Order: sequence, then C-alpha cells, then structure tokens
Amino acid sequence: MSSALTNAPYRAHGKVILLGEHAVVYGVPALAGALSSGAQVQTQPGRGLLRISAWGVEVDPTRSDDDRSIAAAYRALRTALGLDAYSPVDLALFFEVPTGAGLGSSAAMAVAIARALRAVHQLPIGDAGLVDAAMASETVIHGRPSGLDHTVAVYGGFGLFVRGKGLSPIHAAQPVPLVIGHTGRARDTKGRVARVAELCEQRSDETQARFAAIAQLTERGRRAVESGQLGELGAAMSENQRHLSALECSSPEIDQMCAIAHDAGAVGAKLTGGGGGGCVIALAPQQESSVREAWRKAGFDAFTTTVGGPLPEGVS
Repeated sequence: MSSALTNAPYRAHGKVILLGEHAVVYGVPALAGALSSGAQVQTQPGRGLLRISAWGVEVDPTRSDDDRSIAAAYRALRTALGLDAYSPVDLALFFEVPTGAGLGSSAAMAVAIARALRAVHQLPIGDAGLVDAAMASETVIHGRPSGLDHTVAVYGGFGLFVRGKGLSPIHAAQPVPLVIGHTGRARDTKGRVARVAELCEQRSDETQARFAAIAQLTERGRRAVESGQLGELGAAMSENQRHLSALECSSPEIDQMCAIAHDAGAVGAKLTGGGGGGCVIALAPQQESSVREAWRKAGFDAFTTTVGGPLPEGVS
C-alpha cells in the first residue's frame, strides 16, 4: 500500500462468552462481555478493495467469481447495506485479538467494515442496521450464527443474549478483569455445535437438564456481574465448564488450562466460544499475573484484558 492511511480507525469489539455458549443455540440466555479490543478498519482513496494483512488477503468486490468465504462474506455485507461493488475508498483491516479463537474476531471484522462503509457512503442506518449487515457476513462464514458475537461487537458492555430476541444490556458494577489463554488448537465451532445437536437427539433428557442448569448458572452470573461479586461469577464459570465438558465441547488442552488456572489462584475458568480448542478464560482477581505466567510456562500464549469496558479512542 503506497499511500498512508488517512483517518482514525473504525473499530468494533471482540467478545467473550462468560456463561451459556452452545445452550444459547437452544434458547438459553448467554452472558457475554465485550473486549476492549477487537478489529479496526482504516480507509484510503481507492475503489472498494478490502485488505487483511494478517491473512495476506485482498478482496475485490467487483469480482463475483471469487468464491472464497471472506469474499462472499464481504459481498453479503455490502449487499445488506444496500451498496453495489464500488466504493471511493479501499479498506485495510487489522485484528486486535487472535483469530479463530472464539473471541468474536470475524464479527468484529464485519462490524468494523460496516462502520467504515456507513461513514464513507453516509448511509442513514443506525446500530441495528450494522447488526443486520454483520449477520449477513457471519452467516456466510459460520452457517448458523446465534447473533451474539456481532451484537456484542456493535453495542459493547455486558449483556444477556437470547437467540431471536437480541441483547439485553446489563449494568455491571465494574469491568471484569480476565486472563485469556489460547490452547494452540483452532476452535471447532461447527463440529461442536453439530455434536451437541446429536446429543440432543441421543440423550435428550440429560442434555435438556444440562441446558436448564446452564440457564441457572447464567442468571447467577448476571447477578454477580451486577453486584461485583467476582467469586460468585468464577464459581458459576467453573460449573458451566463441567457441563460443557459433558456436552463434549472441551478438549484435553482446555481441561489442562482450566486445572492450571485454578492451581495458580483463579476463582473460575472455562472455555469460551465454540470449544474443541480456541481460548480459555480465567477469572483471577489480584492473581492475573500468576495465571498468565503459569499458562505461559506450560506453553500456552496468554494475555490479560478487561471485559465490559469501552473501545479505544477512535471512530466507532
């Protein structure tokens, strides 16, 4: 790219699911929080190209024969915004969170792109329109998204998400500090969603009972976030992990990381997102550095972050 990028970036949140993943597909509320980082898009004069340096990808929306999923997702997003293939700018997208890790990177990407296009084309749409456009993109990439990721990417904060009803904001006592570690294995959202669907047929009573228990844990977590009782939130997270493991959504790496986190002082630890790999989140008030270093010593990449806080300064 020969010329300098010209303006402040358009940003969107990544996300973590604190409680309720997989059960959310079946109508159970999920407790989600926005990361203070996610994805950003910068613009410069051009003709609508989308460049993603982390993937070595360039997408030309005028090429309808480009059958890559990212190209189809970009076209679907533009169509949902009511745009044709041309734009007076090119877009450069940068991820601020690991991709393929269950942290909502593809939703953050879609929302950041939609925000940039809304501004460039002066589109008269609100945040609900951004949600719809991101849903079109996410459907191409994930097949049957719950809608949680891109809703959190737009609105931020904390919320209870119910499929088909959307996100209800939660007024948190404070942002929640988390340690996030990567298993080193890509998350397997489609495979784990399919397996849970099989369990719903094969062991219906047991699976439904677990969904009911997860619903209670989500409500317990909501009250804990609102009151600032991090110990209660952590206990709910660890119990949720036991149900997710029984639903075959965990992995040896996830189980190992949860055990390491507890040994290092975490009050709660679990997978976040699709499972089968991806990331583990640990709640460890005042012990964040201990958990992070214990994970790193065991060979897992990790970082500390805050959930429920604002995006960095810039355009949103």
